[in-house]
Amino acid sequence: MAVEGSSKKMIATQAEMVENKVPIPYRDQCAHLLIPLNKCRQAEFYLPWKCEIERHSYEKCEYELVMERMLQMQKIREEEAKLKQAGKQGASVLLIPKTANA
Repeated sequence: MAVEGSSKKMIATQAEMVENKVPIPYRDQCAHLLIPLNKCRQAEFYLPWKCEIERHSYEKCEYELVMERMLQMQKIREEEAKLKQAGKQGASVLLIPKTANA
């Protein structure tokens, strides 16, 4: 299942996320990496030096999503700036000619 505006696909299904009790804010394109990470964390009693590989892969996925959204927002801002510039240039053209006495 593809997500609109993103190059990453949803790998984890809604049923899998519900079954593994993934919180709703974390149900994104990286949820398939969060499920094994949470299982590892519970098995290892949340020790910070455990589950490093799983945590790194999940955080890398999240970072890539953030960077992708930032690039999309930058493109939107550039397009808006171009439209704004075009609007200013078009407004400088006088539609009503000045009369000789004005």
